[in-house]
Amino acid sequence: RSAKQALQGAGMSGHDVDLVISVSCTGYLVPSLDVHMAEELGLRPDVLRLPITELGCSAGAAAIAAAQRHLVGFPDHKVLVVAVEIPSLSFQRSDRSVDNLTACLVFGDGAGAAVMGRPDPNRDRLEVVRTASYLIPGTAGMLGFDLRDEGFHVVLDRRLTRVLSRELKPALDRFLDQERNQPEFYAVHAAGPRIFNEVEAAMGLPPGALELSRDVFASVGNTSSAAIFFALERLMQMPARRADGLGLGLGPGITLELMHLARVPALVESRPAIR
Repeated sequence: RSAKQALQGAGMSGHDVDLVISVSCTGYLVPSLDVHMAEELGLRPDVLRLPITELGCSAGAAAIAAAQRHLVGFPDHKVLVVAVEIPSLSFQRSDRSVDNLTACLVFGDGAGAAVMGRPDPNRDRLEVVRTASYLIPGTAGMLGFDLRDEGFHVVLDRRLTRVLSRELKPALDRFLDQERNQPEFYAVHAAGPRIFNEVEAAMGLPPGALELSRDVFASVGNTSSAAIFFALERLMQMPARRADGLGLGLGPGITLELMHLARVPALVESRPAIR
């Protein structure tokens, strides 16, 4: 449904797609998700396919970054990015651990999609200007899944916020140091209030700066890799004016996926756009 809506919003059919990037980390699926979508969406037999399965919550932003890099080399291509996450599959009724109980409260099932390609100058759009990825050393066991006989068990290390309070600001400073303008809007992974608080503290943001991301979390919870698409959808619904912003994905590793985004009104020259 999300993919169909994205294609319809871009005025395209599945036959127009040159690359499909499918994202999911909350289960195993062989063949991959894109194969199951191909017939229903009408994808061409020669469509390029890239499944991303183990980047966790940051995978949505990583997939957008991969699409942007592909479009640098193939600017006439159209890329469909789809994320489908079902965290409820990891619910463990007999697991009374704090990690499992927290996951039950925080995570929600969800899906999102976007079409990226050469922008239509006659339409308002959201552009991906630049991306970067940062893997925090020594954090491999702090966030993710533990696969046991009865299935997935969520790992949410209590040290996560402490690590972010130490590492987030330097990573953001390095990324934003290359930008001429400070962000005017923010699309931060909807991980929960404690993560929002760490981002606000790291960037010295005023109250309300992350209202969009907090609203997404309040509405649908943490939908893992799909969360970034809920935030981007809300950005696209805002009145169009030229503005630069920051997209932030957070996932296991611990990984930070950083995006310089630009909201561009119609009839302004552009870079690869999300539609």
